Amino acid sequence: MFSLFKRKNKLEVPDWALFLNADEYERFLKAVEKYFYQKNVTYTLGDGVINAGPNDFGFNVLGLMNVAQQCKFNDGRSYTEIVDEHFETMLRANKFDKEFQKVIDDYEQIEQYLAVRLYHTSYFDSVGYENVIGEALAGNIFAALVFDLPDGIVSIKPEQAEKWGKNYKELMDVGKSNVERNCSIELLKEDFDGLTIWLAQGEHFFTGNIVFNLEIYPQFAGKHGMLVGVPHRHCVIMYPINNLEVISAINKLIPLIYNMNEEGPGSISSNLFWYANGKFEYQPYKIEEDKIQFTPTENFLNMLNMLEEK
Repeated sequence: MFSLFKRKNKLEVPDWALFLNADEYERFLKAVEKYFYQKNVTYTLGDGVINAGPNDFGFNVLGLMNVAQQCKFNDGRSYTEIVDEHFETMLRANKFDKEFQKVIDDYEQIEQYLAVRLYHTSYFDSVGYENVIGEALAGNIFAALVFDLPDGIVSIKPEQAEKWGKNYKELMDVGKSNVERNCSIELLKEDFDGLTIWLAQGEHFFTGNIVFNLEIYPQFAGKHGMLVGVPHRHCVIMYPINNLEVISAINKLIPLIYNMNEEGPGSISSNLFWYANGKFEYQPYKIEEDKIQFTPTENFLNMLNMLEEK
């Protein structure tokens, strides 16, 4: 197999992998090359993806961002170990899927695998929203009905669901209930730069699902709702709004949410949301030349005008 590394000059880090420095990016690509060489699978490197030749993964285009993020923010494991585990998990998932397809039309057998997962809307731009089941949450977050299988998450197509004889709400409710029952979330109260914030954390892919149940956590809710960020699949950030301290909170939380989303793994959204009265409202901002340009909605401004000093 052709090697990318028989060269004197440093590899240029592409935009999709800017969270890695040049040395880390080269280590990552070497780990990828080693894995596919051992599997005797040919490939070409694309923009954040691998275009693989004949393989047992079930796909010819394999994403690299999530596994690269895992390498960057690893727990002491080598890049080779992380890359191997990532792609071996994909192989197991494909093997399970072949058996799963035999019972996929039997609702009683697949019900336990239904789940709802949060994604950035761009995830479905190439797939097309007509080919998924779900709903827009707010901003650039989309909640999709998926199969939560032992070694992977698989989207559910509308034509698959039609065979089960269940309506949309029933399926989404079952998916949310399954996640709530099977995926525990750790709640932490933290001091962040003088602010009291709440963090929801989990090692699974569904930590963001706490947004469907915020009403049952009165400790998160301020008199005027809360600020919420869902930067990636392992964390949700919440700040109760009670007074004008929220102005300081906005300026501190925006960089936190933005940077966590950039780092991942499993990036979801860099958006900032205001949650009040059971609804999410996206609060736009831009970061330019290290300066925050915050352009809140009219509803949010009206709420701010009602607040008192701390």
